[in-house]
Amino acid sequence: MSDLTERFREIARHVAIPHPWDPAEFLRSVAEYRGRPITLHDATPEALAGTGCGTGSGLWIGLQDEDLIFYSADTEWHADHIICHEVGHMLLGHGGDIEAAWELPLQSLLPSIPPEALRSVLRRSDYGTTRELEAESFADLVMVEATLPRRQPSLTRSTFFRARHR
Repeated sequence: MSDLTERFREIARHVAIPHPWDPAEFLRSVAEYRGRPITLHDATPEALAGTGCGTGSGLWIGLQDEDLIFYSADTEWHADHIICHEVGHMLLGHGGDIEAAWELPLQSLLPSIPPEALRSVLRRSDYGTTRELEAESFADLVMVEATLPRRQPSLTRSTFFRARHR
């Protein structure tokens, strides 16, 4: 079993995937597990592209006391996927380079937040990195699990959440 699969299973023991899918309930579960609130902010692709977000679709900013997720999507499903991707970064222990991120025009998104309040900043900018691939896999697995009907585990169900439902 891969290290990533084991990490997914460990997360699944603590963070419930609501059935039927409810993104607000999922985020409440993640926030409770992390012990800090998560705030969502809808943003335009242009605003996110200005922060260095390569695809202009998602950005996670970890402040000292809360997490912010900025997202842009053309459909509700795509918004949920982007949000789950950013949550994947959080739960998989990914951190961002604060100094490099603050050089980006983040002030336009966060005009009232001083740079010293930042703990981490990650953006969807390079799907070739291991962290990006892990976060994307996490989002895919959450969305698949959320849409599958409740039934006994089978070979076609995701191995990520299988342990959670036993």
